[in-house]
Amino acid sequence: MAQRRLAVAGALLAGIVAVAGCSSGSGGDETGNNAQRPPSSSKSNEEINLRFTYWGSTYEKDVINKAIGKFTEDTGIKVEGIIIPSEYETKLTTMIASNDAPDVGYLGPPTAYKWYEDGKLANIKELIETDSQTSEEDYIDGVMVKKGDDIVGLMNNLESFALFYNKDAFEEAGIEAPPVKPEDAWTWEEFIEVAKQLTVDDKGRNALDPEFDAKNIRQYGFNMNLWSGTLEALLIRNGTQYYPDMGDETGINTPAFNQVFQNVADLINVHQVMPSPTTAKSMPAPAVALQSKRYAMVLDGQWVTNDFANSKDLNYGIAVLPKMTSTTAVYSGALGVIFAESKHPKEAWLLLQYITNPESAIELFRDGLWMPNLKEYYTDESKIDVWASVNPARVEGYKDVLVDPIVEDSQVTSEVYVKNFGEINNILFPALDQAWTGKKSVDDVMAEVMPKITPLLEGSIQ
Repeated sequence: MAQRRLAVAGALLAGIVAVAGCSSGSGGDETGNNAQRPPSSSKSNEEINLRFTYWGSTYEKDVINKAIGKFTEDTGIKVEGIIIPSEYETKLTTMIASNDAPDVGYLGPPTAYKWYEDGKLANIKELIETDSQTSEEDYIDGVMVKKGDDIVGLMNNLESFALFYNKDAFEEAGIEAPPVKPEDAWTWEEFIEVAKQLTVDDKGRNALDPEFDAKNIRQYGFNMNLWSGTLEALLIRNGTQYYPDMGDETGINTPAFNQVFQNVADLINVHQVMPSPTTAKSMPAPAVALQSKRYAMVLDGQWVTNDFANSKDLNYGIAVLPKMTSTTAVYSGALGVIFAESKHPKEAWLLLQYITNPESAIELFRDGLWMPNLKEYYTDESKIDVWASVNPARVEGYKDVLVDPIVEDSQVTSEVYVKNFGEINNILFPALDQAWTGKKSVDDVMAEVMPKITPLLEGSIQ
């Protein structure tokens, strides 16, 4: 399989050498035996230089640089990594307008669709069809992001969501650790009850105590960032999405959809177990807030385990999200795309495969930032051990919570297939501030914004 080729440097080199020979336009003998020549004589005489744009933290920059350095060592193909930590798409747009587009890079799905329609991106399907050692079936369903039969981009990695908790806070409250298996997930009502026990005021009284002082909370039972990713992780637990099952009928403003948003608003304003967005702004980052017990539990993307692993005093655990009507998981991921103006699309495709493979860029996966996009890293125990064996970023229960559900019961995020996804959220989330502050119910908010949202509800991208 493509994965094993990438794991073994010699096999990878042979494959890339053959591609490089073809890319250079150098001819073989009449029997077409280029690939059978020794690697040293098969490399292209042309020096190939790729430019790769991406975003990320300082840590991600260091790991990406290490991975592309290894790629150059294995292939002879030079890569200039260009990190753009802020205003990524704006700056990339300027590069393209200046005829200075990179060969390969990260891109958000909504922008990728638009740029593909504008002819700025290559069709990856053509590259896969000419790659005898790779097929679409190697990848998790939904990783190949399509428009019709064309492949616009390949998810560099997967990201899913979990409940992270401070073990010490649970022990002090005398509460049993939360479940890790989907079939054992708390109901929403059970989750609220635990969150109340873990929400403590400055005199040590929890939110179940009649004397509890909600104006002086020392430890909140729960927190989550209020954005489409975390909210959709809960939407799917209530059997809905922006367009459920990639269909043509929207879930937006249905009872199941609105209930999820109201449930979250009630955590803030009714149950008082979660800080308001204003209060949350004054809180430290999740790793610090969890370690200092400002929060007992947080719902977040699995990428935060990279920060958790580096917080030496944090005694944390992982648990499955509470359920409403479903235990289905949602996954997302930024896209890797190849730009239409690249002179070396085959080499760009090989780079994209290389940096998204755990065995050639192990730190990105083992240390917490990414989950793989290849099926065998969820089904083959020896492959799972490469990136998900127990370590500070992959604590006990990680496999039950985040690995197994990907192949057993999961759905790709709405972001990769819903038309006008960004525009919808630009209207929806500012309006929801009225629900988070308790000024209006979610039903009332939705009634106000639907006249603006409805013209944008054009279904799923086909």
